[in-house]
Amino acid sequence: MGAYKSICYKVEDAFVKLLTKKHNSEEVTQKVIAYRNEKESGKALRNKVDTLKRGKERIG
Repeated sequence: MGAYKSICYKVEDAFVKLLTKKHNSEEVTQKVIAYRNEKESGKALRNKVDTLKRGKERIG
């Protein structure tokens, strides 16, 4: 899964670079990093909630 994510990020970076030529590259890079971190933390939280729900279903 790590290889897939790295390829996706590289493709995404290429599109971002292409679409934001006239903008400050450092600012855009920071926004992309913040967006990725937000998505990863949301994904981790959803996985934790799903795990807890499955555990309650087994018990209950």
